[in-house]
Amino acid sequence: MPEARTMSRRAVLGGTAGIALPALGGCGRAPAAPAPELAVLVGAIAAEQDLIALYEAARGAHASLAGRLAPVLAHHREHLAVLRRHYVPGSGRFARTAPLPAPRAQRVPGDPSGALAALRSAESRAAAARAAEAGRAGPGLAQLLASIGACEAGHAAALARPA
Repeated sequence: MPEARTMSRRAVLGGTAGIALPALGGCGRAPAAPAPELAVLVGAIAAEQDLIALYEAARGAHASLAGRLAPVLAHHREHLAVLRRHYVPGSGRFARTAPLPAPRAQRVPGDPSGALAALRSAESRAAAARAAEAGRAGPGLAQLLASIGACEAGHAAALARPA
């Protein structure tokens, strides 16, 4: 029968300290640089704000399009709300903050068909941008961006159909 060995209390405490001290050593470090996906998230937020501004401008310039644009505008407002929920300044995920940009003023063509063409084009560009951003984001944000991009591609297709 093998002989049972006992460890001294000093050996156990020393081994525990050897494991715990490196983990505790990070407490006094300076905050980490912003996560790489912070720029992606801020860019997606800015893009949604700009799309909302474009839809609002089109709706304001062409009252006849208001009913057609309302559901798409509601989708973009939902996208923006979800993206903003992911932006938590000062959290462990984003130890430093990046300011959220203000929406840019948008101009729309003077005729309704031109306005719809501008919206289709903006939706197509946004869908492509979300797909590219998904490739630069972590899994959770990538899934959200891909979903938003798919929705934007659907908007572009819907705007191409006659009313």
